[in-house]
Amino acid sequence: MRKAISILFGTAAALTLCCMTAAADDVTVDTSSAVETADGVSLSVSSKDLAASQFKEDTKITVSCTETDSDASPVKLVLNYWHADPDVNSGMGEPASAEVEAAEFQDGKAVFDAASIFEALGDNELSMVYSIDVCAVDKAVTCTGFEASDVYSRAEMSENDILYAKWVHPRKPKETDNWGQSISVGVDQFDTSAMTEKTWVIAIYEAELPENIPSAPVEFILQSTDDTVSPKAKNGTVWGKVSPVLFNDHMALFDYADMVDAYGTDDMSCVSTVYVGDTGNGKIKCTDLYVLRCKVLDRELPAEPVVSEAPAEESSVVELLTPPSSAVHSEAAAAVENDSSSKAEKGSVKSNLVLIIIGAVAGIAVAGVILYIILGRKSRETYDVNSHKFVKK
Repeated sequence: MRKAISILFGTAAALTLCCMTAAADDVTVDTSSAVETADGVSLSVSSKDLAASQFKEDTKITVSCTETDSDASPVKLVLNYWHADPDVNSGMGEPASAEVEAAEFQDGKAVFDAASIFEALGDNELSMVYSIDVCAVDKAVTCTGFEASDVYSRAEMSENDILYAKWVHPRKPKETDNWGQSISVGVDQFDTSAMTEKTWVIAIYEAELPENIPSAPVEFILQSTDDTVSPKAKNGTVWGKVSPVLFNDHMALFDYADMVDAYGTDDMSCVSTVYVGDTGNGKIKCTDLYVLRCKVLDRELPAEPVVSEAPAEESSVVELLTPPSSAVHSEAAAAVENDSSSKAEKGSVKSNLVLIIIGAVAGIAVAGVILYIILGRKSRETYDVNSHKFVKK
């Protein structure tokens, strides 16, 4: 009897511990998309799943892999970030990468510490890292696990204004001219509500342009089709066109202040799609979109991502998917965010979680008491074969 009660209360304790563990500031990344490689990227981790700006001084990243017999680590980390160099591309900077060697390797697990990551980035900001790659080193390996311990939670990032970067890589961008749109990006890939006054949006494109063009070859467009906030909305529709503040023949930088001016308000919660299109100066094809210094919104992403859709007048939609693996680039970053009003909701969720735990423990305790009474009663009775009843001993 005592054993049964111990099992019941042990189960309740385990349930409580699991709930507490789930709230810890550790991140486990899904590795089901990892591939075997000897000289490339086995797994790409986007800022959607883990942002480098979540790292603390005591953060450790543990990468598990299929190679267990090596003396040295068969994997390394490659941090992909935007290098904001004022001397490059008219002050816009460029994509860059930094390699990080494992601090230790044992039993198929490579451990990377925060000090090595900070050293590899040098003076570059953690908030500019948009993806982290697990790369093979001279041996065929598959990443089977990726865990980051002791990191800032999303709630802490939101409360402390810790920013991060996103990267969108269109799988099939269109070549366009005559004021067409090369890519369309839905809110599931880029939630404009996450932008801040410090945000830059940088479009990378291939172009066929005449010499000495009079204006920028590309534009950034904010669209909403059911708008209730912008003073520029006409029948619920806004088509806000933004010109870049800096550009050259393959790159353009768009400033947040210009976006607010074009859209009519800094409340962009109604924006459903953004575009990169040409301005009639020649053919362009947008290949990448970087969104730098984004904030974490209180809301969470839906369980199923929203499908990016073009407006009715558009002939097709550009699909957005994870790009092929490379040592410099990793999968497209999507937003980890939602609408404001969430602090009350988060408090409600925590309260509900506590009530659920208390209810579960109480239910198990009541079941134990009932079981104790039933078994205790049966232990004081015996079965009479003649009367076919239980009788007192």
